[in-house]
Amino acid sequence: MPTYFVYPIYTGILALILFILVPRESIRELVFHGVVFGGIGDFLAILFYSHFLGVLDYINYGPFGLKGMPFFPILAWTIWFIMFFYFMPDNKTFRNIYMVTAAAYSTFFSNILVNLNIFKWNYSNIVLPFLIYISWFSISVWIKKELIE
Repeated sequence: MPTYFVYPIYTGILALILFILVPRESIRELVFHGVVFGGIGDFLAILFYSHFLGVLDYINYGPFGLKGMPFFPILAWTIWFIMFFYFMPDNKTFRNIYMVTAAAYSTFFSNILVNLNIFKWNYSNIVLPFLIYISWFSISVWIKKELIE
């Protein structure tokens, strides 16, 4: 099986987990936030961190992308953010722990993708990704909590 099939397989598994764990009504309520913070956020992150700064590269995405922009990670991040917001605690202390844990998981998972040869960090595999993820999640939570709710 070609390496690039990891993208649709992972996205499909993530979608299945979403539909098993999150009620349909909550999905409908959170899909906008998932698209804005996950899908559009990932699209902008790919543009900024990959195309402008050269910090990361999506590689081996085969027919599932165009001009250095893979399709499935954008969809996967949309799904991930729906679950992220659904399970996010209300308590500020727990929410901060939750964001740090989510950033650590994302860093860990991105390194699995590095080992599968479908993603590449060009400078650091731990510190830089963690800082990118914690910033992304913190800004998303702040905007959702302070400006939207």
